[in-house]
Amino acid sequence: MKRIFSQPIPLLLLVALITFSAQAQNLLEEVGSDARLLTASEIKAFRDLVLKVKTLLPVPDTSRYVHNGAAEASTMPFVAEASINSKIAGRSWPLGCFPYDDYSTLLFGYDAKSTVSKPGGKSKNILANTQAMMEALGNRVEIGVRLMPHAYLVPVVNGKMVEVDDPGATNIEKTPNFLSWDANEGTVTTMVFGPRTGKESETLNLDKPAAKFAPLVSIELKITGPKSEVTALKKKIDRQALAALLGTVVK
Repeated sequence: MKRIFSQPIPLLLLVALITFSAQAQNLLEEVGSDARLLTASEIKAFRDLVLKVKTLLPVPDTSRYVHNGAAEASTMPFVAEASINSKIAGRSWPLGCFPYDDYSTLLFGYDAKSTVSKPGGKSKNILANTQAMMEALGNRVEIGVRLMPHAYLVPVVNGKMVEVDDPGATNIEKTPNFLSWDANEGTVTTMVFGPRTGKESETLNLDKPAAKFAPLVSIELKITGPKSEVTALKKKIDRQALAALLGTVVK
């Protein structure tokens, strides 16, 4: 009789395989019925995408601003997770599977050097400490990005899409695949690369895992900070380069 296996599977390897399978199953159950583990090639492709996005983001003047020191787990959660874990779950949308929630975001914070050296949390002077904290917050710059496997969802009022629903919005720019506006007296600017939709169904998760990896359909970029800094950073954005990232992620 022909033996199927020439040698028995080592016990430690068998235990490892069973443990890996159980951990993966638990992870998927925690995420949802539409979740599946991303393949190694999908993890690499999305990690590379996130790193490309980072290189295209504007940075405040380094003579006046310094990165707030947040760890990679906060600034680029997917990149941090991919460096230590081969089991990363994705969720499923109409166009395919894609990293979800925090994994599909980037967030960078910068503090004004003029406020970094002022009294901090250890100060015994409560008033000075509070004033320093308020000044630091008022001068902080934050740049956030959301990567989406679907069109950017906008409200629908009386059957029509309201692409900018902030009555105080200014400097509105709009084309079929680009949307931009300023808010809060110029201290917040938002840019959307890719199409918009008023159909919530296009942005909801499926009931079961999708086999293919979804394309990058839209990107939301938001900058907050002092008006002068937001204006300067807005001018540094390479719109064409960011728009070029839309489309197939896993080649």
